[in-house]
Amino acid sequence: MMINNIGNLVLLSEKRHTVTLDIVYASSNNFTGKPVYKSNLCYLHTDALTCLLKAVELLKPLNLRLKIRDAFRPLLAQKTLFKHMPDSDYVGNPESDLCPHCRGVAIDLTITDHFGRELEMGSMFDDFRPLAHHGNDLVSEEAQRNRLLLAGVMNIAGFKPLRTKWWHYQLPNPDSYPLIPEEETPEGII
Repeated sequence: MMINNIGNLVLLSEKRHTVTLDIVYASSNNFTGKPVYKSNLCYLHTDALTCLLKAVELLKPLNLRLKIRDAFRPLLAQKTLFKHMPDSDYVGNPESDLCPHCRGVAIDLTITDHFGRELEMGSMFDDFRPLAHHGNDLVSEEAQRNRLLLAGVMNIAGFKPLRTKWWHYQLPNPDSYPLIPEEETPEGII
């Protein structure tokens, strides 16, 4: 297990952690239209990894898998994202919000079936409309069930949801974890 001593970050691996990685901010396939990260390396705080692995185990009997879109996010990247979407309901303001991604204790994800197909969630990842909110009855019954499955698994594993984004989960009390300064960001991300 590769641990960065700064912020207790662990490098996630598809093989080692039985997840699928699709780090959207390492490509232009995100709401900014440009890569925000230099690479698709994905880090998570060790406490969040412990919870994530519980979620992975809960989905295994259902033959389902987690697909990770983002986890630790450098502060510089948070500033870039907020510049493109300055609405703290959807992107945390790096100047005033807790920025749980910048602490390594937040994760953006979805569920896939055994063929790698994403389950229907009623909106795309990074959909900044009320359609993406938890408890939205405008999405199909299938999407509601899948969102509830994701929420239930993540809750049992120790994560809490963010009301406005079905894909975002974080550890409780993220402010009890240190903000990881830009100069201490693992090499190769930014």
